[in-house]
Amino acid sequence: MVKCFLNLSQTSSFTETARQTYMTQQAVSKYIAKLEDDLGFRLFVRTHHYVRMTQAGENYYALFSRFAQDFAEVTEETRRHYSALPDSLKIGYLEWLELSGVLSGGLKALKGERPDLRFIGEKYPQAELVDLFLARKLDLIITYMEFAPRVRGVLRRRVLDTPLVLLVSPENPRAAHDATVADFRSEPFIKAAASRETLSESRRRARRQCAELNFTPSEIHIAPNLESAYMATELGQGVLVSTMLSRMSLHSQLRSYPIGKTEELACFWHEDTENTAAARFAGLIADGAPAEYV
Repeated sequence: MVKCFLNLSQTSSFTETARQTYMTQQAVSKYIAKLEDDLGFRLFVRTHHYVRMTQAGENYYALFSRFAQDFAEVTEETRRHYSALPDSLKIGYLEWLELSGVLSGGLKALKGERPDLRFIGEKYPQAELVDLFLARKLDLIITYMEFAPRVRGVLRRRVLDTPLVLLVSPENPRAAHDATVADFRSEPFIKAAASRETLSESRRRARRQCAELNFTPSEIHIAPNLESAYMATELGQGVLVSTMLSRMSLHSQLRSYPIGKTEELACFWHEDTENTAAARFAGLIADGAPAEYV
């Protein structure tokens, strides 16, 4: 309606306005009549000989002319913004996870849909991973639900449930091939502290995990990081619960015993992200579970 009004104000001809706007004269007349009805003022005087703006028409012409200029400037600014957005997907994941097999299929499928997409994968400690995600420096992160960024507007999809295993030093007297997890329930329990986690928070997580697994350890040992936890286990200072996605689990000489429980690995992205590749990639690597709010 505004475009028709501005054009008619300049041409003073319904015929010429219809030609310039690729519309019929009837359509132009309909739009002008609707605008006049909405505004409550007559904008044009129409006779068989001429079309002339009323005072209301002149007032709204000044207003809508400014609007048209502002609209064009905002549209161009918005176009520049989106054309400058990199066609990339920046993913972060826990530094000790082995995810090449998890990511490769989704990446291949997404590259097939968007050949120019640039994929960036970076690994971080748990706290830094979440901080970068919340600062919008990562489009999507992959981590365990235990470390989920619990803020509003974050969506998640389950990637897989990875089996938990109990890791034991091969030098442990109970570490026979026919041993079971039950043989180690009272052994000292080793837990790796998460980055920026207090000692009391680490101990609470360790006690909670022991309760879930029905462990009654003689003592709980909190290691400063995962590497130290593995080293303590290799030295026979206790047992460690881990997943088989951990690079250290895959390449260590420790004995592993299935616990019969799993831990959920999930991907997380911001609901309002303008990078559509994030949600699409999450759908490609997810196990079929729908997206849910954290």
